[in-house]
Amino acid sequence: METLAADGRFNRFIDLITQAGITDQLRSTASVTVFAPVDAVFDVVNARITELTAQGSGNINQNSADPLRLREFLAYHIVSGSMPSSGLLDGRRFRTVNGAEILVANDGSKIAISNPAPERQTGSFGAGGLNVQAPALVVGPDIVANNGIIHAVSQVLFP
Repeated sequence: METLAADGRFNRFIDLITQAGITDQLRSTASVTVFAPVDAVFDVVNARITELTAQGSGNINQNSADPLRLREFLAYHIVSGSMPSSGLLDGRRFRTVNGAEILVANDGSKIAISNPAPERQTGSFGAGGLNVQAPALVVGPDIVANNGIIHAVSQVLFP
């Protein structure tokens, strides 16, 4: 959490983490890789995040996210273990903390992260195809934290 905050590009992502109540999870000593969307992407997807994280939750206030669904959504940005860019090989799949997979495309000059089967990931989040979008590009070098690696990405990842 401190490394995310010190970077200055992840304030909106940190706000969601705080709302979801998972700051302690990211401060733990367990090694993780976080695909952290940069602040600028939230200008485009804020309404969509609120819609998906409140959808079907029984949340009375539809203008705010259900903390449980928000945690699932954020967990799709986290992979157990420390994975530097050199390990993000083309065609490799990783299981995220929420149980769904992400897919890596790496052509040697850019690394892209995407949902390999958005229409089939409904069991992990229940978005039912509303989660189809362009891949998130890794933008910048690895950010090393005391408990893992942070990759700044150009898109929010939808499970």
